[in-house]
Amino acid sequence: MIIGHIDFQKVFAPSTIAAIFGFIIGLVSPIRKILIGDDAPLRAVYSSVSLIGDAAIPCMTLIIGANLLRGLRGSGVGPLIILGVIAIRYIIMPLLGIVIVKAANHFGMVDSDSLFQFTLMLQYALPPAMNVGTISQLLETGQNECSIIFLWTYAVAAFALTLWSTIFMFVVA
Repeated sequence: MIIGHIDFQKVFAPSTIAAIFGFIIGLVSPIRKILIGDDAPLRAVYSSVSLIGDAAIPCMTLIIGANLLRGLRGSGVGPLIILGVIAIRYIIMPLLGIVIVKAANHFGMVDSDSLFQFTLMLQYALPPAMNVGTISQLLETGQNECSIIFLWTYAVAAFALTLWSTIFMFVVA
């Protein structure tokens, strides 16, 4: 269904619809009491959905593997673009994360808990989200480019996360 220039079928992907249903079930108390709990009449539905949800992480791992395999086959992305993405993702973003978290702490917007600040900073040093690859596959645009960028950013992630975790622990200590 296309209304104007918005294709709602692409905007409301299955994961988005599932998140909306999850919020509704969590917020509306009568629905939550019917589905969740040991004495809930429809707890079998909740148990079934929970079992399916437990398979999400292994499925995402398979999708990452497929995307990285596609990246090994090459694409039109040049080495300078890959180096630029890696530099922004693993040098500029973590530095920016330190500044943002420390500024938020200074202005009282973030608690002074060191573990909480470490977790916030760590988000800036993680590799790109797989949702970007999923969106590129859904829109059938830039799949090879996303794959090659994922390949190199995930290859560098092991070293970058180790380095930035050490720096972040020093900063929050």
